[in-house]
This record gives sequence, C-alpha cells and structure tokens, in this order.
Amino acid sequence: MRASTSLAVAAAFAPLTMARFLDFAQPERRDHPMPAEAMPAEAMPAGHALPVELLSGHKKVVSGVSKTEIIIIWANPGAGAETTTINEKVTVTETVTKGGEAVATPVAPQQHTVTVGGPGGLVYQPEELHNVPIGDTVVFEFLSQNHTVSQSGFDKPCALLEGGMDSGFMPNPNNTVSPPPQVAMQVMVDTPLWFYCKQGDHCGKGMVFSINPTAEKTQAKFKEMAIQQNGDGKATPITGGDAAPAPAPPAESKPAEAAPAAPGATGVVPGKGTIGGDGSCVCMVSCSAGGFPAQAQGINSFGGLGGAMPYKLDSVV
Repeated sequence: MRASTSLAVAAAFAPLTMARFLDFAQPERRDHPMPAEAMPAEAMPAGHALPVELLSGHKKVVSGVSKTEIIIIWANPGAGAETTTINEKVTVTETVTKGGEAVATPVAPQQHTVTVGGPGGLVYQPEELHNVPIGDTVVFEFLSQNHTVSQSGFDKPCALLEGGMDSGFMPNPNNTVSPPPQVAMQVMVDTPLWFYCKQGDHCGKGMVFSINPTAEKTQAKFKEMAIQQNGDGKATPITGGDAAPAPAPPAESKPAEAAPAAPGATGVVPGKGTIGGDGSCVCMVSCSAGGFPAQAQGINSFGGLGGAMPYKLDSVV
C-alpha cells in the first residue's frame, strides 16, 4: 500500500487569491520594524467588541496573505458578535493506492486552541505546538489587554514577515469581552511557523509563539533572540508571592563526647584454667555485674551473650 498526501486546493486558491487584494493592509518593506500603535484597551467600553472592520487597527481584521503557509479562516470580535468568514477551509485528502486503484479520502483535521495574554501575562499558552499536520486549525483566543498574532521569520522574531499573517490588535480590557475575540487559521505547511505580539514592547519581553519548531530552531532560541534583539536581554521576571527567607546560620557543631562506660564494667580480667588429660578443661574467671547484659544487648559492655555454666565443670566431657 502506498500513501501520499495531496491538497484539494483548486477551489481554495480562488478565495485565497481574492483575499490578497480585498484592500487588506499590507506590511511595508523596511529594514527595522516600526513600533506598533494600538488603541489602549482602557479606551474601549467594557463588555463591547469592536466591529470587524476595526479589529486590526488598520481598518481590516487581518492582513492579506500572499504565502500559502497559513490561511485565515474566520474572525470573531467576541461578546457574542457574528463570526466573519475570511476564507473557506481547504480539504486535505489522503490518496491510498490499493490493488492498482487510487482512492482519495478526507483527513479529519484537528483544532488547537491558543490563549493570548490574560492571567498568564505576556505569553501565548501554550507557547509552542508540535507535530501539527497540514490542514489542522489553530484558534487564538485574545484575553487582556490588547494583543496580536503576527507572523515573523525565525531570525527576526519581532519583524512582520512580508506577506505573513497578522491578526491585528484584538482588545479585551480586563477580560470584559466575553466570549473573547477569536481568530482561526489553517496550517498549510509542516515546516516551522513563527509568531509574535506587535503591541509595544511585548515581543521584546518574550511574547512569541511557534508551530512545529525543530531541534535546530527551537522555541527557546526564538524567544531568546526576541529578547536580545528587541528587549533588554532579560526575560520578564515572575512576579507575586513572598521573597524566600534568608537561610538559617549553620548550627555550631560540638565535639563528640565519649559514650559512658557501662555501669560496673571494669574491663577484661584474665582467668585461670587447666586442661585435663582427657581434653577437658577447668577454668575460672571473674566477671563484673555488667559483663553479661541482657540478650542482644552488648553495647559498651564486655563479655558475651547471657548464659549459664554447669554447676560441676567436671561433668563436661
């Protein structure tokens, strides 16, 4: 059996091509990214979503996508507003050849959800997605305060990739927009994809995200470069909680004391004995009271285990 993956893109390229020219904002070609300016989240009325045409801060919800790496499927400003379809999803099929006949069967795509901002701070949660196949959908949920999902290259984490995806600013002041704003995109390649938040200095503080990073190009390295190139070189510190208490001073050690001798133990006293012609022996020894401690107790004592001797030694042969 031979399996291969093909994309049913014939019907999808038309809306994708049209989306490029529907007056979507296009990124300008520049050597250095310009600081992004967005409507402050506090300026929005609480609990109200912006209309779709204002979501990006550039009068459109998403920028045009000239690449086929990502397709923007739909966007929703939140607060129960109507969802706007940007492009139709591409159906991914798997062609299986069996018995000389090729049969194309649809592949069931998976949906991945990524939280943008919110209680976690300047972070995407999760920060990276692995093993995302072609055709899967990623839905971004925007929490407080006002963030973007903007595509970049690996080498310039905080610079908008020419022709790349850009959600635009999605305000949600203090998480008062419920349900939150969302943007859904479909992954069209199995190679690494890189994203960042273009709000102020968020990217320089490490607010970046990746899909299918590799062992050579990791999410950790991507984040490190974002902080080095556009921040102060330091990651955002973890806040909250009490400071760790100072370590206690080491206890003063005392010299070990010799264990007291067992009461009555006066050491080993040599005894006297004679051996008879038949091999029997007659011996005599004096032992202190502590010479024979209780069974299994012999610490710091002399002697052996408790026992008894016959009354008449000559009875032992």
